[in-house]
Amino acid sequence: MTQHTDNDGLAIDARHLVKRYAEHEVLRDVSLRVREASVVSIIGSSGSGKSTLLRCMNLLETPDRGELTVADEAIRFTRDAEGANVGLDRRQIQRLRAQVAMVFQQFNLWPHLTVLGNVIEAPLRVRGLRRREAVEIGEHFLARVGLADKRDAYPAYLSGGQQQRVAIARALAMQPRVLLFDEPTSALDPELVSEVLGVIHGLADEGRTMLLVTHEMGFARDVSHEVVFLHQGVVEECGSPREVFENAASERCRQFVSSVA
Repeated sequence: MTQHTDNDGLAIDARHLVKRYAEHEVLRDVSLRVREASVVSIIGSSGSGKSTLLRCMNLLETPDRGELTVADEAIRFTRDAEGANVGLDRRQIQRLRAQVAMVFQQFNLWPHLTVLGNVIEAPLRVRGLRRREAVEIGEHFLARVGLADKRDAYPAYLSGGQQQRVAIARALAMQPRVLLFDEPTSALDPELVSEVLGVIHGLADEGRTMLLVTHEMGFARDVSHEVVFLHQGVVEECGSPREVFENAASERCRQFVSSVA
């Protein structure tokens, strides 16, 4: 069921999301709002449901219940007696995914394509751009992440930090309303983390709308407009970085923050 709503100033409006795997309820009645031109960070311990929640935002995971609005595309999730999702269709999924782009932990670059080839593949195939236009956009965003000189290199010849910056350029080339980041530095050697965080920080300064799962607490405090603390599939704390990191009402949130500080 598709509705077109006027969510003034909201890029994402997720309401009462529930996600189960067999009998295990990973997300339990989670609601989350991301305003245009804002950065929201999701924090929490391993297994709290952070990545599952992020993957629900572009339907890599399909919620069992709840509602999700991205830009003007609104979807309500329900399941029938056999567990099949009711009312979802391929066109809805494509329209919603056209609004968001995701940067994964493990880069997920195609090894047989050059750096530029990786960046322009989706604009060519998904958006249907002409090659000349796709190349122009791809080169622009490779320059934006500091890799214009690597356009003809293959991923195997890049460092982890460079590969992740290519992945960011690839996401930007789709010109999405929202950027999703799933632990974008977790697969990097420590000395490479800062170059990727620097790119993301620059995107935040440009006013990009971003939702990111991160274990970099200092970065989350510095770059976020809002921080969400997830615990066992429930939003335990949500507020400004200062509220979450210094004045959390949740004892579990306070313990988590002190353990990773």
